Amino acid sequence: MKSSIRKFLLINLLLAISITTTLTAIGNYYLDQKDIQEHLDSLMAISALSYQALLGDDLHKRPLTEIQHSLERIPDEIKSYYNKRMLIEPSLKLLEKFNFQVWTDGGKLLLHSPTAPRIPLTADEDGFSDKIINQQRWRVFTAYNEKAGIRTVLAERYDTRNELGHRIAQDDLYIMLLTFPLSGLLIWIIIGRGLDSLDRVAQEVADRAPTHLEPVNLEEVPEEIKPVIDELNKLFYRLQQGFEREKRFAADAAHELKTPLAALKAQAQVALNSDNIEEKNKALHKLIASVNRSTHTVQQLLTMSRLVPESSNLQDEGYLDLVKVSRDIIALLVPQAVESHVEISFEADENLPLIKGNATAMTILVRNLVDNAIRYSKDKGKVIVRVYEKEKKLYFEVQDNGPGIPDELKDRVFERFFRVLGNKSTGSGLGLAIVRQICDLHNGSIELDNPKEGKGLIIRVSFPIPEYNPQLIASE
Repeated sequence: MKSSIRKFLLINLLLAISITTTLTAIGNYYLDQKDIQEHLDSLMAISALSYQALLGDDLHKRPLTEIQHSLERIPDEIKSYYNKRMLIEPSLKLLEKFNFQVWTDGGKLLLHSPTAPRIPLTADEDGFSDKIINQQRWRVFTAYNEKAGIRTVLAERYDTRNELGHRIAQDDLYIMLLTFPLSGLLIWIIIGRGLDSLDRVAQEVADRAPTHLEPVNLEEVPEEIKPVIDELNKLFYRLQQGFEREKRFAADAAHELKTPLAALKAQAQVALNSDNIEEKNKALHKLIASVNRSTHTVQQLLTMSRLVPESSNLQDEGYLDLVKVSRDIIALLVPQAVESHVEISFEADENLPLIKGNATAMTILVRNLVDNAIRYSKDKGKVIVRVYEKEKKLYFEVQDNGPGIPDELKDRVFERFFRVLGNKSTGSGLGLAIVRQICDLHNGSIELDNPKEGKGLIIRVSFPIPEYNPQLIASE
């Protein structure tokens, strides 16, 4: 089942609103009850004291029967008032609010409201009190007029008091139920507007041609969507670079192998058509040499195609002992140096720090530089390999006494397939390009220099030394 962000947000937001609204309603109900009780107590006290003040000290001299008769007509007068104003007729519970009694010290009931009970509501002490009459709980306020000898009692049933809080809570519930669908509709619309940017991104990508890998450019993109678009653009960039490398590899391979293959075919035809054994052997030797050059070129092209930052091999970084890597590569190339009559030596400081990098890439770098130095050194030449530390950097340096490189061409030798004219040494023109690519991947730098004495070339590569550097562990 596919999940939907819109439905997920709608359901969870409505659920969150329902929970918070319910908790708010419950909290308001209890707080309102407390406030309502305090408010009604104040009204009771004010009303009771007002009644007492109006009755005065000479209540016994007044026509109490007429006053009581007027009090008995209050429900009918209220009903008539509501009918004239076309209002809903009040219930009996509303008329039972503020029931009052007036008692003498002798226990005689002088006056009472129409709905008040006939039994005394008075308490032992003046002021507020609670009383239970006929299984009904009453809130009572008593005020005593000592001069007149009467007690004015104002009372209200608790169920009538609580009715106001219940009605407020009920009204809040009705409002919540009525606004719930509206909240859902508004949330649905707002979420839809918020997700429009995702639809635009999807549409922009869907409308692209397979070869169109330019970055997605959408204006006014929300902050939450920008990381997705940034990662998408990075993916497009990597794909574009990968396609370009494949095209470049195919073009380079076609360009570099076209001539060697033609030469191979020519040498093979010479060997096939020749009856002279010496001429046939000479053609076969040239054929083998051409195969070796083609093999070297293909290997270099494959090496360059693998030297990309996103390669899983290159991402496997660790702490490297450049001295050990250099010794291992020199040991492998000694037979080649002996065959070329080149003397090779290695100089390295002791207790050098480690560098962080990929072991495979660093091995390729060292082998290319030392191999180039052997190839370009003259007969009975000399190659010196050095590793040393200077200014928080680790340097790898290779010096030969070959023909060197003119100053005006020192920048161009890092270009792919570029070779100095007049160079008789075999090669593909990719060695230094590969070295520079490895340096860039390891935040290193490379420079070409001339020896202080004699001819030749010095290639100097430097790498930053990481702040954390574990101690060198002796190889087993």
